[in-house]
This record gives sequence, structure tokens and C-alpha cells, in this order.
Amino acid sequence: MDSPRKMRGISKGVSFSSVQDPRFKTNRISVNLITSLNKETATINALIPQVLRKGFRGCEDFTELNQRLQALYGAYLDADVQKRGDHQILSFSITVISDRFALHGEPISAQAAEILCDLTLHPLEEEGGFRPQYVELEKTALIDTIEAEINDKHSYSVNSLIREMCGGEPYGVPRYGFRDRVGEITPSAALAQYRELLRTARIELFFVGSGDPEPVCQVFEEAFQSVERDCGDSTFSRSHPHPLREGEIRRKTERMAVTQSKLVLGFSTGIPADAENVPAVRMMSAVFGGGGIPASKLFLNLRERLSLCYYCSARYDIYKGLVIVSCGVEHQNAKRAEEEILVQLRELQEGNISDREHQSALLSLKNAYATIYENDASVENFYLGQLLTGQDLSPEQERKKLDALTREELVQAARTLRYDTVYLLTGKEEEAHE
Repeated sequence: MDSPRKMRGISKGVSFSSVQDPRFKTNRISVNLITSLNKETATINALIPQVLRKGFRGCEDFTELNQRLQALYGAYLDADVQKRGDHQILSFSITVISDRFALHGEPISAQAAEILCDLTLHPLEEEGGFRPQYVELEKTALIDTIEAEINDKHSYSVNSLIREMCGGEPYGVPRYGFRDRVGEITPSAALAQYRELLRTARIELFFVGSGDPEPVCQVFEEAFQSVERDCGDSTFSRSHPHPLREGEIRRKTERMAVTQSKLVLGFSTGIPADAENVPAVRMMSAVFGGGGIPASKLFLNLRERLSLCYYCSARYDIYKGLVIVSCGVEHQNAKRAEEEILVQLRELQEGNISDREHQSALLSLKNAYATIYENDASVENFYLGQLLTGQDLSPEQERKKLDALTREELVQAARTLRYDTVYLLTGKEEEAHE
């Protein structure tokens, strides 16, 4: 079946995508500004969505904005910053009930789209900048968000591996930027940066739900007619895969007051996101150590057979062509765990894949695709990923690709892996990982 996503350009570098499904009782409408990750702008970009969601011209504070949302049958507004490959994405979304449930036939979705347009195109300004009190409030919140990363040691260790492995690439820049740069942000600088984003960023507008997307698209078309755009053509550069590197493995050990060490291994494939063998790499990664798959090689051998770790899983980053293995271990087991992970990779590369391992990975991945349509946010997330990788496939089409894979294709995918970097987070009193 063809992809259910319908897409059309409405302005220079601005596209509107819609996915209709009668099973949904809500409509999700969103604006996504896609820009390159850059250490000079990542921090200020991360601040902007939360400042914007405080209000807009004609709606002077969040209390009034919340009243407008409540009038739309309790519409939900969200703002976020994402990191996908070499891109940083500023997102604004409103979820509302479908128009067919309105008591008096109100055009709820079009009204929600108008609020999104006002938020993104008509922000509150004072003396040439964003409202100072909102900027200061969100600067404090952003510092808290950046500092909170360290409290989740699993995420912290994975992100530390990425920063070490991809330090010279945009992907090495943290999602929310840098704590020591937050204090430099001024209301005028934040507004100037946002105006630059509106002018140059790729803008993807989405409608996901059971209603008619046309009234929403018309609202966006009219609103963006007056926006000055200078973003080249309607495409944007995709993320570059992490380059294959020769030489010794990079090693980084960090010490903190932790009771459980975190070991993270980074492998590069050099495979771009739109390559034909991407499904094979995805399946191979699941056989290797897909999260939540009890029949994966890492789970069966490191956790169950050898009891070397509390957890051990592998994930595939399609945007950068990386396979990242992470595990929680006792410090004295870290070296042996690393060795065993490499043993299991060699097993894959030599074609030693059991029927149980293969079928368990296949079932897990197919189930993940099948659950995409369980909520509108995951549908948008899937199709935004398709846009960023230059694809136009449905979840069902992706599932069929998995069914067609041979064992030999999985083996060839495993042989593309190059061991690049290892990161160990361990206790202050432990010896360094050799």
C-alpha cells in the first residue's frame, strides 16, 4: 500500500503533511522548525520554544492562553526541542478533539491552527526582544533541564559516549546546548535568533487525526504568506553518517559517586539513512541486542548465561549509522563484559544466528511498527523521521522490508560495524578501566 501521508508545499521551504485515520478521536497539529545542530546556537534555540508558549500578541500571558485552550474543549499545547542526527528541531503542537465531536459544529482544528500560527509568527515582544521576565524564567528552567541529565546515569552515559565519539560533528552537540551558555542569553538575542530561524529553517507542518486537514492547511497557507523566507530550495541537507575511523579504539573513563558502573560501546557503519541495507542493519541490531528482546545475543549471553550485567542492549541510530551498546555492570566485570560484547558481534559476523534469535527480533520490530498507529504523536514522529531520511514509506511498507531479509543480509550488515569508542562511568574509588 502507498504511504497514507499526503504532502504539499505551501511556501518556500514550508511543507504541510497530513495523515488521516478514522480510528483517532483527536487531531494533532504541529509546527516543526528544523535547523542544523550548532554549538553556537543550540542553547539559545533550546530556550525559545518554552518562551514562545507563554503567549503571543493579543494573548498576553499563559493564563489567557490556557483559557483559550480550555475553550477548545481542553486542547493540549506542547513545546519541545528534539535532536535527530545533525538536526535540532523546535516543535510546537496542539492536540484537540476532532471537529465532529464539537457540540455546536465549531471548527476546532482550524482555531487550534490559528493559535499555533500566532504562537510561532506573532510572539510577545518588549523593547526589541522577548518579554524579559519570561526569558529569565525559562533560563532557570533550561539550566535545571541540562543539569538533570546527570541524574539519569543510563542516558548520561549514552550521551557522554556520543559526545566523545562525535565530538567534531554536529551530532556531538547536546540536545539542549550547554549550561555555561545559558547565562549569556538576552531577550533581544533570543528574539533575533528566532527571527533567523523563521527565515532560514526548514518548516514541517503536520496534521494527524480523523478530521479534514484542508481547513488547517488553509490557515497555515494564509499565515505563512507574509513570512519572509530565505532557505534556498525546498530541501535540506540530511545528516551525514559518522565516518569510519581507523586506528585505536577511543577510551574515556569518568568517575562519579555511583554504585553501578555504566559501560557504553559505540560502533559505526558508515551507512547513510537512505541506503538500501538500512533494514538489514536495523534487524541485525535487534538480533545483536535490541532493547526489550529477551532472545537477543547480548541478553541471552551477557545477562542470562554469564551474569555479567544488570542490563545490556543495542540500539541503532539511523541518522548517523551508529550502533550503540549500553550495559550496567559491576566495575570488576566491565572489561569482561566488553570482551563478551565483541565475542557476540563476531558470532553475528560469522553467521551464527539461531532461529529463535532471528524470529524474536523480527517479531519485536514488526510489533513496533504495528503500534505506531496507537497514538497520533507516534504517527507524526514516524513520518517526520521519513522526511528527515528522504523516505516516503508507510509502517506497513517498512514491515514488509523486514520480512524479505535473508540471513546473509544480516551477516553482511554485521560486518559493516567498526568498533570506534568505549565510555565507562564508574565509582570514584574504582580502578580505571583498562
